[in-house]
Amino acid sequence: MNKNHINGTWLDALSGDTWPVVNPATEAVINSVPFGGTADAQLAVDVAQTAFPVWKNTNAWQRADILKKVADLMRTRSKELAQITVSEAGKPMAEALGEWVVAAQFFEWYAEEAKRNYGRVIPASRNNKRMSVIAQPIGVVGIITAWNFPVWNLCRVWAAALAAGCTIVAKPSEYTPLTAMALMELLVAAGIPAGVANLVLGNATEIGETLLARPEVRKIHFVGSTRVGKLLLEGASLTNTKLSLELGGNAPCLIFPDVNLEAVAKSAALAKSRNCGQVCVSPQRFLVHQDIYTDFVERVSAHMAQLKLGDGQDANTQIGPLINARQREQVEQVVQNSIAQGAKLSTGGNRP
Repeated sequence: MNKNHINGTWLDALSGDTWPVVNPATEAVINSVPFGGTADAQLAVDVAQTAFPVWKNTNAWQRADILKKVADLMRTRSKELAQITVSEAGKPMAEALGEWVVAAQFFEWYAEEAKRNYGRVIPASRNNKRMSVIAQPIGVVGIITAWNFPVWNLCRVWAAALAAGCTIVAKPSEYTPLTAMALMELLVAAGIPAGVANLVLGNATEIGETLLARPEVRKIHFVGSTRVGKLLLEGASLTNTKLSLELGGNAPCLIFPDVNLEAVAKSAALAKSRNCGQVCVSPQRFLVHQDIYTDFVERVSAHMAQLKLGDGQDANTQIGPLINARQREQVEQVVQNSIAQGAKLSTGGNRP
């Protein structure tokens, strides 16, 4: 179902607005999905809050049973699901398939952790006192995630929140909505009660502001840019909403002269090209000792030149496209500006 999922029902956006899903390898529109906003997010929070007492009081073994069914469905349907992810994210099939395999592990692991959500007994200073701590689900959790790992980003948070007894309102990236919808279909097939897991696709600003403003949303998890993370921190300070943030990385690699240069050059090329470089821990720059600089550049360039760029559906593809034209143009601008400032191009550098 290529729609929002609220209160156990697949819905269009209340406004009727839609968003085209584009295959980044071909730039062809492959689907159309709802593009909601404030009203859709308000409705989702309402039903998640209503469903919370029921899910909270569903015991850990029952919650675990549903999550393990999701994991089983992922494994059974992994190739079919990976095809969906490749079509909208562009990543090579092997990477998409690997994401779904790891996602199944998340659901299985958190299913078991639900049963081990132990409390603590605290030694008291008086003999007529006993002190203990028990873990309780916090309430409705808002989840906003990025497109670069459209399965992994979702599953590690959806599974954790649901295992703990929380209900969720999830807003995936508009660039990779089909993967999120496929995951929601698995939850429905596994027997998740209506209102426990809600999916709202649409305007990120409106949905994010709604999640911040509603006191029923006790926590927000966000994967995305540092700029948006700062805005969420500012908004959460007004409402005391708990946050967990995974923001942009800035990763330097230091290359010293005592390394196995060929091994490091090969791993550098693979690390930089994984998911077309769209990884928060992807190396941004290499700081190389001058004694091995020339040799390192030559070896890395040779490895990069051998990598096959193409459509993720092709089994020989090692690097897929960037997620959209805007990202491609930004990378082109970086290359052009670097050359203008004195950088030397050793391989590639042009649009295929």
